[in-house]
Amino acid sequence: MQRGFEGLVFVFLVSLLFFSSSLALGGESQGLYELQVVRCVRPNLVVARVLGEGEAQKVRVKLAGISLPLEDEAVYRQAFARLRELVKGKNVYFDFALGHSSQESPWVGYVYLGEPSREETIVVNALLVREGLAALDEETAGRNMLGYLVGMQEEAKSEGLGLWRKKETKSRGKESEECPSCVIRSPGTL
Repeated sequence: MQRGFEGLVFVFLVSLLFFSSSLALGGESQGLYELQVVRCVRPNLVVARVLGEGEAQKVRVKLAGISLPLEDEAVYRQAFARLRELVKGKNVYFDFALGHSSQESPWVGYVYLGEPSREETIVVNALLVREGLAALDEETAGRNMLGYLVGMQEEAKSEGLGLWRKKETKSRGKESEECPSCVIRSPGTL
């Protein structure tokens, strides 16, 4: 798990390089928005209020680069609970994935926990992939984070987390010591 956290810190530092030219001292920038998450709709979709000057605009935000774990109901529920735990009612930062803009609805991009100028900032999208609670969606990932998300998914797969957990197979008998390919059946089984 420590290795995954270090990876998240690394992606933050890489992301910070992209954002550093546009960061304002007040926390909001031309490409980076401060949001308050009002509600979680799905494990990859939230409703948030844009913070800053002017009217309080509400937007729907789709987490770029992740797809819902529809094939596994238990993981879907875990992903939803984890997203709510991480962001509901909290102030977060948002940046559009490359190729996406504020003209779209929902907004498609990356959600960051913590101030963007700090090392301990976490990319929520990458965390969900790293914990095996979401799969990579290359279509919405944006070129700037695709490689990083691929790496996070590979780590989750190699550790058998969430969607990638190893399925246990039930044996109907046990192997014979004399003939490993022969199976001795228990009484009453075919």
